[in-house]
Amino acid sequence: MKKNNIDILTGDIRTAIVGLSLPIVITNLIQTALGIIDMIWVGKLGSGAVSAIGTASFYINLATALTTIVVVGTGVKIAHSIGTKDTEEVKSYIKNGVLASLLISIIYVFVVFILSEQLISYFGINDIRIESMAKDYLVASLYGVPLLFLTTVMTTVFTSFGETRVTFKANFIGLILNILLDPLMIFGVGIFPTMGIVGAAWATNISRFVILMILILCSNQIMKESIVSKFDLSKSIEVFKMGFPVTIQRVLFIYISMVMAKIIVSFGAEAIAVQKIGVQIESISYVTIGGLQGAMTTFVGQNYGRKSKDRVIEGYNFAFNFVVVFGLLISLIFIVFPRQIFSIFIREQQIIDLGVGYMTAIGISQVFMCLELLTVGAFNGIGKTYVPPIVSIALTILRIPMALYLSRIYGLNGVWWSISISSILKGIILVAWFKLVLSDKKGKLYVN
Repeated sequence: MKKNNIDILTGDIRTAIVGLSLPIVITNLIQTALGIIDMIWVGKLGSGAVSAIGTASFYINLATALTTIVVVGTGVKIAHSIGTKDTEEVKSYIKNGVLASLLISIIYVFVVFILSEQLISYFGINDIRIESMAKDYLVASLYGVPLLFLTTVMTTVFTSFGETRVTFKANFIGLILNILLDPLMIFGVGIFPTMGIVGAAWATNISRFVILMILILCSNQIMKESIVSKFDLSKSIEVFKMGFPVTIQRVLFIYISMVMAKIIVSFGAEAIAVQKIGVQIESISYVTIGGLQGAMTTFVGQNYGRKSKDRVIEGYNFAFNFVVVFGLLISLIFIVFPRQIFSIFIREQQIIDLGVGYMTAIGISQVFMCLELLTVGAFNGIGKTYVPPIVSIALTILRIPMALYLSRIYGLNGVWWSISISSILKGIILVAWFKLVLSDKKGKLYVN
């Protein structure tokens, strides 16, 4: 299908993948910049504020994980329907995706709001000031969760159509707004009251609302016509089945991360601050290849729908080579300049010293993590969404015993190495599995 001069089905493969992925990558980097800018400003409030956001963010990340039960299947089925030129199916999947996202988000907000105090106390920080800040930040962030769900599903819809430039423009405007609002709402300037870390949450909420409005206004004719489509329960169930394995994977990942956080807290509240800052830094590579992952899902999905196996193989191999070069470059930067990078976010020397160990361990695994993300997109594109969760769940669970064992030997650095080792194994296994699927000469690539 040809959109914005991107011919996904018949045009040059490299041009199609680059054309699809570049706006998504830039969009994702913009979204990451929102978090990084928040962290830079919040870092000026001290490590306690950073620890508070790090604690509350687990539940915002959990909301993000839950979006996949809708967006993965919706994106894949829209791409397949576009490949077969079934417009009515496309409209139906869009309508179902939007309604399901809204319903799930409202339920999530209600449950987390009621249990907010218990959820924050789970980590056992034992610092009333940090726990209070974390609860306030979480409650403020919950107002933006429905916006998170809706912007995510709308971004997926635009991506499935190949219209990634629209999402780029919307998120760029959101970034600029967030940059302006952060210092105003955190520290209070002029008519704005001093809100502390709660101000960071509201700056993000407002930016997400603006992004959603832009996406709605820029919807194409098919998207607009989907409003009057009938809700189809069978299609929703089909989408949920496709997204369920990915959602279970991501929810378990968040839960395991929370267990890991309890292990990290045993080394002091400062250790949580190190993890939160480190995750923000690592997200630069994560979201960059995450953009390529989205492009691969669309490219592979549409060509899969058309049964163009050669284009699927060539497209994956091209992206694979790019990811290897990118991952190695990021690894080099993380390993060579850890102290300089960490000092951008915080001034406390103890946090910077601990951050060096984090960056070194995570730096080793960057290329494998990037290959994992790319291959997840390829598996999703052919509808085999159950494969990545099998690998991810098993190896993410392995982090807990590895962290407990290695931390006894190497202290806090042992926790970071348990994360790095599991990422390396996930990348190797997923790539090998997908290569095996591509090498199948009996056409099983097209058997779900």
